[in-house]
Amino acid sequence: MLELLILCDEKQIKGIFKMVGEKARVLAEHGRTDILEKLKNHEVGYHTDFHSVHPTVSEYLERKGFREGAEQFHDNEFNGFQDVASITGMPIKCYGQPGFSWAPQAFPALLGWGIPVYLDTGRQITLHAKPYWYGGMLNFMDLPGLMRMELMEGGLEEAKRQFDDIYEKLSAQSIGFVSIVYHPNEFSTTEFWDLINFGEGKNTPRNEWRPAPLRPFGMMERYIRMLGQFIDYTLSKENVEYITSAQTLELEKSRKDELAPEHVRTLAANTGKDLYFQLFSGYSLSVSDLHSIFVSYLLGKPLVPELIYGPETAAESDIVTAVKVADLKAAISVPYPKVRGSYHLPDHFHIGEAKINPVDVTCTLAKVIREGLKDEDEVTVVRGSLRTQIHANEDDFWGNGWEIFPRDFRVPNIVRMSKLQTWTLKPAIF
Repeated sequence: MLELLILCDEKQIKGIFKMVGEKARVLAEHGRTDILEKLKNHEVGYHTDFHSVHPTVSEYLERKGFREGAEQFHDNEFNGFQDVASITGMPIKCYGQPGFSWAPQAFPALLGWGIPVYLDTGRQITLHAKPYWYGGMLNFMDLPGLMRMELMEGGLEEAKRQFDDIYEKLSAQSIGFVSIVYHPNEFSTTEFWDLINFGEGKNTPRNEWRPAPLRPFGMMERYIRMLGQFIDYTLSKENVEYITSAQTLELEKSRKDELAPEHVRTLAANTGKDLYFQLFSGYSLSVSDLHSIFVSYLLGKPLVPELIYGPETAAESDIVTAVKVADLKAAISVPYPKVRGSYHLPDHFHIGEAKINPVDVTCTLAKVIREGLKDEDEVTVVRGSLRTQIHANEDDFWGNGWEIFPRDFRVPNIVRMSKLQTWTLKPAIF
């Protein structure tokens, strides 16, 4: 790690170092003030407390609901977050899961800790291979520019060719992102130590942990030099800059200010039975943003989009033809439940004697606004669907996704909840 920090400093670029809580504690215990001091020139992210020790994030959250899971993630991971922040003396700007141990319940906890960016790679939520907002965080998870220089003979020349190809494809965009990813241990060991100790669900006791075998003498330094040559090559291209996740937030330009009433009426006119995010006049609005705006419009509140997480379940609505507008407005006036300090949608809204799910309520709110209905009017309940769910992967078999998972590991509950949280999904604008 020290050699990588020195390299970044020599090249005058900022790296993003996502750190495990246990790693930070070991650095402190070993008195590695040299590493900790150099980290201050870079950005620090969080990478869970114990990474691969079972149960991993996906394993323990597969058994939990959304609110309960968010609390469990906080209980399991917050101490590590605090340790990384206090030991490095740096604010934590991003998070990435260990391996493919992703879960939607992590987002409310992370956001509550003040982490705004989710930086990693994953297949569960994808949006046209571009950055997106999900769970209230800016996500870089499915980038066509994900690459690395392989630490092997010929790796440098192949990486140059790969970078040239990515550079050419991204040149037509105003801003394109390339993510170059390494684990620091790759430069010094021939295997991952966690695979040795925790592979395929194994949980080796701490006093029996075995280190990974080291590379031959001089190989680490050789690969560090190769990486330096690769960095030089990337910087020789026009308009290439190494940035931090915090800087991506500054570059993201979707509007966050208050909408005008006529804008809300236009959004309602564009909202039918299939709920989907909308790009409108510089705004990127998730389905939950639209819901919050429609509610605010009808209740006479400021028309500012508000993050509201999706519900716990995809409940069915009662069979009812129409409801009174006054009853509908009374139902949306009731305070919503909370998860780690943020609102989330209830499974049902109680409208008169009927229980209506959030999808149908949102479609019906749009109809009320579209038709200019008054409190004394009745409105036909619109039966809708959450179309944004198409961006969630249906495959619940994750046993082959990460060598640390048990071979038979399945996550039907995580997949189900990932769909429900596409209420918060929307494109990032750069």
